[in-house]
Amino acid sequence: MRLPAIALGLLALSALALAHADESASQWRFTETTLFDLIQNNYTIIAVTSGTTRSGASAEDTFFLQKTNSVFKCFESRDANAGAKRATGAVECYELTKPGATAPAK
Repeated sequence: MRLPAIALGLLALSALALAHADESASQWRFTETTLFDLIQNNYTIIAVTSGTTRSGASAEDTFFLQKTNSVFKCFESRDANAGAKRATGAVECYELTKPGATAPAK
């Protein structure tokens, strides 16, 4: 009797965790705006973090930029070896949006 109650509780917690993960992931919307464009439009880099990508094959820098109430984050990947200073792919930028917001019509 106690085991099914524990299993049900764990299932409920898992569902809540997944719902929360989906909600937070939807707050960042991909944008065609480049890091260069953001800097040219007077956005300020407020933080930079570095770490390895999920695959572990490359390192990734994350730039957070802000201008008034607008926030972007941009990812730049590079080879994981210590000598690699140049990006290996395109920089991807995401804009912080209200959860569940849809992309603006073009």
